[in-house]
Amino acid sequence: MSPEQTLWQTVVIKALTDATAVDPSSTDDRRARHEADSWIRSGGKDYRRVCALAGLDPDFIREAYIDGRIDGALLRAKEKTEAA
Repeated sequence: MSPEQTLWQTVVIKALTDATAVDPSSTDDRRARHEADSWIRSGGKDYRRVCALAGLDPDFIREAYIDGRIDGALLRAKEKTEAA
């Protein structure tokens, strides 16, 4: 996997992490949750391009998100582990 692909995967994971935030505490957190949710649900051109650059299937990710099959807590735990 190329560094660029890893970067774009990180963008998708961040959007999923933001969109699945359980109890966003600040206005910025709530805004990020809303924007990420809208970006994923819309399945628009930008979303599809980012998924393509990440080597991910945009329809699979979107459907899994909408169906509630993406565990936000697991994503946040992975994010913390990688940051350490």
